[in-house]
Amino acid sequence: MTDHLLNRRTFTATLASGTLAATAIAAAPTSGDTVGPMVGHVSETTAKVWYRPAAPGKYRLQIREAQGEGKSQSIDAEATLDNDLCLTWQVENLKPATRYQYAIEGAAASPDECYLITAPPADRREQTCLAFGSCADMKPSSLWSQMEERGAQGLVLLGDTPYIDSTKLETARTKQRTFLQVPELAALIRHTPVWATWDDHDFAGNDTDGRVPGKENTRRAFVEYHANEAFGHDDEGIYTKFRYGGMEVFLLDTRWFSRTEPSPVDPEKPTLLGKRQWEWLKEGLASSTAPFKVIACGMIWDDKENTESDDWGTYTYERDALFDFIGQQRITGVVLIGGDIHCSRLLRYKTTGQAGYPIHQFIVSPIHDRTIPSLNVAHPDLIKGAAIPHVWLRLEADMTRTPATLHAEWVQRDDRKMWDLKLDETQLRPA
Repeated sequence: MTDHLLNRRTFTATLASGTLAATAIAAAPTSGDTVGPMVGHVSETTAKVWYRPAAPGKYRLQIREAQGEGKSQSIDAEATLDNDLCLTWQVENLKPATRYQYAIEGAAASPDECYLITAPPADRREQTCLAFGSCADMKPSSLWSQMEERGAQGLVLLGDTPYIDSTKLETARTKQRTFLQVPELAALIRHTPVWATWDDHDFAGNDTDGRVPGKENTRRAFVEYHANEAFGHDDEGIYTKFRYGGMEVFLLDTRWFSRTEPSPVDPEKPTLLGKRQWEWLKEGLASSTAPFKVIACGMIWDDKENTESDDWGTYTYERDALFDFIGQQRITGVVLIGGDIHCSRLLRYKTTGQAGYPIHQFIVSPIHDRTIPSLNVAHPDLIKGAAIPHVWLRLEADMTRTPATLHAEWVQRDDRKMWDLKLDETQLRPA
């Protein structure tokens, strides 16, 4: 197999001069479809960097602290046809809230764009901001650039990102590749960490559940083309979580396990999350020290009120059991996020009797231009709702305030404001 390792002497010289130059490499591969690089999961002391070169071979990531005189790290990985040439480097022993420059041989991106910033210390009192979005196509969009312009330090993809609508492995791989090559998105993710879950269209197809044949193919492509910290358990599901400043985000998988086993809260009914994911979520919420706990998934947390069954309204017994658990364990700071319906909405559930305080749901959809006004249905807990294209959610935790605040803002393309909501810690805890 061809070895594409960097010329060590040349690359070391570029590091010594304070510049990581992706052009100071051996001849780049000339066949196939190059994608990336992309920054994946970051923590206070670790980071993942993802890349798909154009040909099989060994490739090297070199990374160093952007300021100061810390040592550089070199990590090798091998691209093979078995994983569609996708590479993920795990970088360890990093400093919190620190900028690092990286370079990958063969990556055409400018060195100025290839950097990452590790997560801030959990106990540091500062502002942190994440962007959330769902339902995106392969078209160029200034919305991706707008997220960075508005200060997003990380991107969370909620599903239908992209639309695959197939369980064929090659189809899933091709569409994942094409999506990551959208110019504005590609520019953003070279230095902005990305976390993701899926919904129906990147899982298998419209309104599909865990019984669909071939789901192992779309899971394989999802794992190949993302760099989350974890992907479910034992090659099952893709759920994951991460802490970023004042927020801990729990990204659920509401597709893989749905209707495949009895519900852990009502054995007479089918599950949505599955027993293993259900226990993982409860354990994570109970042990979280984050002031704000964001539980996010592709589908919405109430009923779409159409002929489809892929919503939490179909599994109200699991949603109610979650609210009961939050109340019993006195878990503070919980908010919900959903996507899917090509409408954006804000709901404030009357859950004081169950959870100890009202739980809010932020629905954000779509990133693309196709809306479904009929799904902006009436609901007794609805505060705001609209079928507007090109929307993302800006979520900011401000730990410099006492009490700390969580600011949710729905933003249209070209920075046109829709609505926003600011909550503080005292509003998200039992009386």
